[in-house]
Amino acid sequence: MTMRELRADDWPAVRAIYEEGIRSGNATFETEAPSWEEWDAAHPALRLVAERDGQVAGWAALSPMSRRSCYRGVGEVSIYIAERARSEGVGRTLLERLVADSEELGYWTLSAGIFPENEASLRLHRACGFRDLGVYRGLGEVGGVWRDVAILERRSEVVGT
Repeated sequence: MTMRELRADDWPAVRAIYEEGIRSGNATFETEAPSWEEWDAAHPALRLVAERDGQVAGWAALSPMSRRSCYRGVGEVSIYIAERARSEGVGRTLLERLVADSEELGYWTLSAGIFPENEASLRLHRACGFRDLGVYRGLGEVGGVWRDVAILERRSEVVGT
């Protein structure tokens, strides 16, 4: 497996993996993937892909938690793994690299909002140093169903201490 920065020409593969997550019903409130332009604008700083056998097997990215300068070091994590590559260490490798790279860029807090039913994602984040903060009850609605969202965070031990 190789890790590298996500490029614009990765978008078709990244979008396909994102759409797998949408179809799962437990990855996002979104019902369709955005355009490249929308996604690119929402994830300006840190975007990674994991490749196996020349194919994108997963991706991870940060989006700013807020535009306010006091929160410049707080990012929200997105991570999606291709169905064909799940339970093979791709997620752990991506998230560990995202954490390390985020600290090099000056991030002191990473946040993740995860549907409680997505037990694999919760385990992954906890294994990478995220802690549970709580659960937003009925935070959003999709398909006529109000969904809870577990909130996790990871505080850097080297930035913002």
